[in-house]
Amino acid sequence: MIRQLSRLAMLVVAGFSLGGCSDSGSGGGGGTTSVSITISAPTPVSPANEAQVSGQVTLTVSNVQVTGGSGVATYTFQIATDNAFGTIIAQASNIPQGSGQTSWTAGSELASGQFFWRARASVGTTTGAFSSVGNFSFQGGASTRGSTDQVLLFDPLTGGSSLGDVGGGEFTPEGWKVIASSNFIVYDMETIESGFLEFDISGLDIRNPTRDPRHLFFMWDPSLGSNMTSNRFRVSLQKLDGRSSINDRWLRLRFITQGRQTDVGSTFRGWKVEKTYRIRLEWGREGEVLVSRLFIDDREIFFFHYPRAYNPVIHRIELGAAGRAETPEDAIYSNVVIGTR
Repeated sequence: MIRQLSRLAMLVVAGFSLGGCSDSGSGGGGGTTSVSITISAPTPVSPANEAQVSGQVTLTVSNVQVTGGSGVATYTFQIATDNAFGTIIAQASNIPQGSGQTSWTAGSELASGQFFWRARASVGTTTGAFSSVGNFSFQGGASTRGSTDQVLLFDPLTGGSSLGDVGGGEFTPEGWKVIASSNFIVYDMETIESGFLEFDISGLDIRNPTRDPRHLFFMWDPSLGSNMTSNRFRVSLQKLDGRSSINDRWLRLRFITQGRQTDVGSTFRGWKVEKTYRIRLEWGREGEVLVSRLFIDDREIFFFHYPRAYNPVIHRIELGAAGRAETPEDAIYSNVVIGTR
């Protein structure tokens, strides 16, 4: 049985002072009056507990009550695989308050199974308590492929924050925007021998800002040292430039596992700045062989075998390639999904 937590409204109080106020009202100086902001916990509205959800998952709470101060509340939503929220797989912050109720749509990037969710509100620097925990069952796959996919992490990047470590760039309503080639978002995962990485990306032009490559993603093992370029576990998708001297012009996937390297190239160059592309990398064992595939908008670009298991101690997945200063400037990333197959 699912443990349903109490829905008692919890209050958080933060004190601050207003200077120059006199208790007597006579204009005498020096007095202070302590004022407190009180934020109630939001109440879950939908989905109802035990609900069966398919397609997009929209979480809705009733708006909080704010007393003792002014300002508009913003909300944080979390989805986890356990009711203690030890494993949070999706989160969004700075969701603006709606009229009477506030909602956040997580999309369909969840594997089939049971999930738990909660929300809380903030006003300025004051953060209220979490709501009671809701639960729902989701029917569907993590993506358009792979019926056995299990999501380990979903990071929308559209709510002003990330579940990964962020270096530079800026958050926009469309996602995380790259400002400089040294920007990055890093996710450190446990070893994923058979897995997938998916994300949306826009803002890419046929030509790079310079003739140097731009890496859309980079997987490597930092436990082997900080030099990502010489790492014995390294997978990267390089968007090349027509001015480059590299023979695999336009697109190249480099797959290095246990020091064994495989390179595949493509003439794909259908990039348009205004278009959003869905990138999906798959790797792992299928039957008796180890295979990898890369898809762009469900179109298979690469398929190849590789000789040894990809089993780094720390499975780092990086948006961009900050160590090489080759993150694609002006690209916008969103809806990152990492999982097993």
